[in-house]
Amino acid sequence: MNIDEVRKQIDSIDDQMVALYLKRLRLVAEVAQCKSAADAPINDPTRENAIVYRLTKDVADDDCKLYIKDLYGSIFTASKSYQSALLGRTSPTAQRLQAIKAAGQTNFPVSASVACQGVMGANSHSAAVKLFPISDITYFRTFEGVFAAVAKGLCTYGVLPIENSTAGSVNEVYDLMKQYDFHIVKSVRLKINHCLAANKGVRLQDVGKVVSHPQALAQCSAYLKNHALSQSVAENTAVAAKELAQSGDGHTAVLCSEECAKLYGLDILERAVQDNSANYTRFICIGKKLEVFAGSNKISVMTRLPHEPGSLHKTLGRFASMGLDLTKLESRPLADMPFAFMFYFDFDGNVFDDKIIALIAELENSTDDFTFLGSYQEIL
Repeated sequence: MNIDEVRKQIDSIDDQMVALYLKRLRLVAEVAQCKSAADAPINDPTRENAIVYRLTKDVADDDCKLYIKDLYGSIFTASKSYQSALLGRTSPTAQRLQAIKAAGQTNFPVSASVACQGVMGANSHSAAVKLFPISDITYFRTFEGVFAAVAKGLCTYGVLPIENSTAGSVNEVYDLMKQYDFHIVKSVRLKINHCLAANKGVRLQDVGKVVSHPQALAQCSAYLKNHALSQSVAENTAVAAKELAQSGDGHTAVLCSEECAKLYGLDILERAVQDNSANYTRFICIGKKLEVFAGSNKISVMTRLPHEPGSLHKTLGRFASMGLDLTKLESRPLADMPFAFMFYFDFDGNVFDDKIIALIAELENSTDDFTFLGSYQEIL
């Protein structure tokens, strides 16, 4: 047979498969009603394993067995999503989102009291000003200080770095988001240009040590290595600049923004010393309560997945079956739970879409460790 004849036969088989799949979905709907009547969970891994074993036990080719398993993994994922949608299964987060939807959305405020880590001149300060044109900013020494200020009501919102295009995620902030049960209400992406700055009259050849935040040091690692400069950690790029200006040290430089160097009266020895010219940091605006403002089109969640074959594949299948675009997928091992991982998902979508609310309910109900980080708009 030539390729056209082969494809014609495949088309015929595909037509039959679709007809059978629709028939299967009608039966899945009946199963959903039975589960609802018995208050049984939608997820039934024992049943799924039994089906795959039965379908593959007489297949001689091991590769084909695995292909069948992959096929039915996708079918099971779609079936469970279909059942969740039919039954309208809910969860605590889904209920909160429905309540916000019913109340109606408001616009993001132009002014607020804001907590930032560091001092004036830090990148967090620049992010806060971009998020809130009119702001009353209070600075705190640590990331947790920002969370504590919002928790106590000293500030309405906090602005913190969450991810850098070179150095990766700021895991401490993710951990604090979970610890405090806070939510992201907006985010901003800033282009980061680090300069090497020192006190007045200091030359590059005089410098032996560079002080800055660990993320800034990591983002400029190649430059520091090439110039054989030792490194010292500071709480913040702007804190480093302020302390250097106060010390009068003639053998130390800092990595900070040009604006920060000018603010504290430092000379710029070299500009744009970061390893990657396309160096961006995402900053999030956090709030104590779950708020979804008008224009929100990005959703972030964290969930723990078991260390077993196919657990991530099944979760990704839920997104794929809905045509959702994942913009971030990252995992971290959990220190107190061997072979367990926490996954971060960012995806685009309208959180008030009933199908997305059903997905969130499904994700929340399928694990005992799920965190809805927020639905928000990201600005540039």
